[in-house]
Amino acid sequence: MKKSIAYSVLILGCFFMMLCPFKAMAHTDNSEGYSKITMDRENEKLHVDLYIDYFEMGRLIDYGVNPGATPAQLSKALSEKSKALSDYLSAHFEMFYNGEKAEGTIVSTNVEKRVDRDYAKVSLNYPMPSSEASIQIYYNIFFDDNDPMHRNILTYDFGEKNGQFIFQAGERELQIGEESLVNQITRFIKLGFHHIMIGYDHILFVIALVMGTRKLSDVFKIITIFTIAHSITLGLTALKFLQLPAEIIEPLIALSIAYVAVESILGFSSKFRLTVVFIFGLIHGVGFAGALQLNNEITWQTLLSILSFNVGVEVGQALIITFLFPLLLLIRKFKWSFYLQGATTAWILGMGLFWYFERFLG
Repeated sequence: MKKSIAYSVLILGCFFMMLCPFKAMAHTDNSEGYSKITMDRENEKLHVDLYIDYFEMGRLIDYGVNPGATPAQLSKALSEKSKALSDYLSAHFEMFYNGEKAEGTIVSTNVEKRVDRDYAKVSLNYPMPSSEASIQIYYNIFFDDNDPMHRNILTYDFGEKNGQFIFQAGERELQIGEESLVNQITRFIKLGFHHIMIGYDHILFVIALVMGTRKLSDVFKIITIFTIAHSITLGLTALKFLQLPAEIIEPLIALSIAYVAVESILGFSSKFRLTVVFIFGLIHGVGFAGALQLNNEITWQTLLSILSFNVGVEVGQALIITFLFPLLLLIRKFKWSFYLQGATTAWILGMGLFWYFERFLG
């Protein structure tokens, strides 16, 4: 009876905590961008598609529009500022053939929503380099004038030379064809690790799962099922076989956190728990893939990037569990652990519901 009263009070308290202005962005702490470079041999052009955070660029180029404007208004404002945009990119996104700068031309602009953000899609054409030309790319967008934490995930396809690269403040130059596999693997492992560490909703989901277990073998089963499930949808989404809008996935991720917390509080039967974890793992995998917009055909380099990214995610999860589970075993030796675990679970429930309504209502 005392336990029921305690849980009732804690559950009521979590709804008050839901009113706290704690906002969790979905796995992004910077103005992340994406880009793709391909050779158009038919028209003898090198084609570049740049995806740049629209309103981060708006800090440098005044579009005259605010968040909440219609897509048509955003696109029109972007088009009207094409000259200023061209000048900025000419100085901050540079292509060199054998050390000589190639001049690019903006051929179109558009606005697309990715990972719940508005992106300016800028398409440029450069003259086709000779087959023997050494190609260098210097990327300096945002690093020095807006966001030193900015990243841009590049996919390039030059026929025999193709792969992925992550531009960041410490790595602004790419020599096409000279990128080593070790460097590519390391960069995407770091990206996956960083992605899980800033994904507070995923972290709370893992914590809620672990708090509902008593044995290390149960933790291993649950995390294994979760890993298999999210690896499936992460790969399918990154390869564009599966595309689900963030407006659907993000609320479901939040709801999964609330469900696992309720399960822990009310003590639901664990008969179907592994099935539930697998289903939620599929949903979380789509969320993980939000940071991995590769825009490429299936190649072994693409698969390597996805695998490396997933390894980074697993390393992050393992680190959380390695710290949390022994701590739980220690705390459970004390009588007050019941109230501490109950309060923590109730808080997780409150955050899950808060994020759900925040994301569902937009």
